[in-house]
Amino acid sequence: MPPTSLIVVAYGVLYITALVLAVRQKRTFPLMESVMVVLIVGGGFTGLVYLATLPVNTTPITTKPSTAELAFTLGYLILTAVLLVFKPSSRDENFLKEKLISIAFKLPVFVLIPLAVLRLVWNASWGDLGFSLGDVNGQLIAVAILIPLFGGFNFIAGSGAAPIRKGEFPGKWVALGLGLSFLWNVLETGLVEEFFFRAFLQTRIVNALGSPFAGICLTSLLFGLAHAPGIYLRGGDKSGPLGEKPSLLNSILYTVIVLSPTGWFPGLLYLRTQSLLAPILVHAAIDAVAHAAEFIRAMTKRTQPGA
Repeated sequence: MPPTSLIVVAYGVLYITALVLAVRQKRTFPLMESVMVVLIVGGGFTGLVYLATLPVNTTPITTKPSTAELAFTLGYLILTAVLLVFKPSSRDENFLKEKLISIAFKLPVFVLIPLAVLRLVWNASWGDLGFSLGDVNGQLIAVAILIPLFGGFNFIAGSGAAPIRKGEFPGKWVALGLGLSFLWNVLETGLVEEFFFRAFLQTRIVNALGSPFAGICLTSLLFGLAHAPGIYLRGGDKSGPLGEKPSLLNSILYTVIVLSPTGWFPGLLYLRTQSLLAPILVHAAIDAVAHAAEFIRAMTKRTQPGA
């Protein structure tokens, strides 16, 4: 069996094994919610990305990374997984301060350092790192299709958008909150995560394997597993799907079953465009809907007398 086929089979076996374990853990693991996310986001979103990017005309990057470059890539992924556990945060619950601390951590760790190393040590081109416009018209068509669909779904079904759906804020605040949230997420999640997991990690894995399908499967799995230490050691999230203090097993199962499939559609979007433009805009739009209420609350709090 070719190595690339072996990777796909291994991913499938691991995924099925995780599902079996999740069934046995159904009292503490959100199984039905996880299956719905896989079907809608993993399957549905990926299919929509495929259709929306059919008009995009691009040339795939095929530069094969050296052994040393690939070792650095995987080693740096492990380092970032560790750093996520100790990610700094504001202790006084100041929204603006929290955001500034977050970007001050993420931008160097996920973008500037790997970008500088690849440029200076291996002379990677800007296009190889995703900083190429490529087929702009094709990408903008895809963006115009995907943002209303994905953002709309997050608005209808996402828990983060619940306050907006319930009409807790005036229309002008909703528009302003969505706009500011989108602009911020272009930088904090769009650029940071799409550069690191797609332009940096996926490009090298795909080209090392010589198989886009196997490369996206492996990258998506690594994307999920990179979050496992943080989910477990940082104690989960009271309002999150695993609740507070999830077990190590549930943390790993969640990253394999739920988080890895959520990497399929952005992985395909980057593969089809070979540019960060469309992935950043789509990712930012999805997260903007989820985080708009936070921005609105922060703004309204500052405008209140005595705030």
